[in-house]
Amino acid sequence: NFIPVRSLAAIRRARSVTSRWVQAFGPSGAAYLYCRETEHNASHFHARMFDPGHGIPEDPATGSAAAAFAGVIARFDEPPGGEHRYGIEQGFEMGRPSRIQLSILMNDGAVQTVRIGGHAVRVTDGEIEV
Repeated sequence: NFIPVRSLAAIRRARSVTSRWVQAFGPSGAAYLYCRETEHNASHFHARMFDPGHGIPEDPATGSAAAAFAGVIARFDEPPGGEHRYGIEQGFEMGRPSRIQLSILMNDGAVQTVRIGGHAVRVTDGEIEV
């Protein structure tokens, strides 16, 4: 579920309420909130991803949702043919700021190709013994 939010202040206040989540989004529903107001000038969107049904209270960087978000941009912004690049910031509210780069190639009003990228920082490591 892609949910537009009016402002950065409003998206910062967003919280998932577990007791009402299933009623709103179903047992395995996720919510990707976004707004056009951003922390950084290089970003085009500020986003937050909640998926408590899969054990993810909030995700600091959701590449798969950013890729699917290309459809939202295509539908509502209707970019012309050619390549368009967007910066998406996520994870700021949880102290794990992430910046995802989204590239959309449009052809005859339709999304032809989507690419996502960014940089990663190792936050932990470990080993599993079997």
